[in-house]
Amino acid sequence: MVQYKIPAMRHLIVLLFFLAQISCKQNPKEYTANILKNGTINTGFFQNIGEPERALLGWYLFAYGNECTAVSQKQKCQLLNLLKVENECDEEYTDFLKKWFTGDLYRSSKLINCPNMPYKGAIQNRFKKIIISRRADTISISFKVDGLNESQEKSWNVEQEDVYVVREGRFVKVEK
Repeated sequence: MVQYKIPAMRHLIVLLFFLAQISCKQNPKEYTANILKNGTINTGFFQNIGEPERALLGWYLFAYGNECTAVSQKQKCQLLNLLKVENECDEEYTDFLKKWFTGDLYRSSKLINCPNMPYKGAIQNRFKKIIISRRADTISISFKVDGLNESQEKSWNVEQEDVYVVREGRFVKVEK
């Protein structure tokens, strides 16, 4: 009778070890990625991009970048291509972004007016850097945008970091 218990116990130990290995591999992502830096796009980041990162980056490209055209070579347009977004005003894509920003009236309402900034508008923005960091369910985006209002001959730059927590398939902004 003892002979049967020992092999059964070994199987149980092996099974527990196997389950522990699987659960360790499913730990939340932790990384910091330079998406855009010194005019260079990190294309490797897009090979295994998750939905939260795709939505977060997509919204910031929409909010701070000018409209893309079929022949545009702007970095924003290159980033949208890497996100596999052909038309940022496509209803399916804007619905995807709205889903992630449910509960955020400001961001959801901006998506109604598409494009946010026309391609040939007086205001032209350029992304200078974009960094995304993730620690478990917390995602932050740090970015720098330079802008120019050609009709008023004014320029500006915006550099900030926004932090979100992913809860039930949507973002909740962490207030500073």
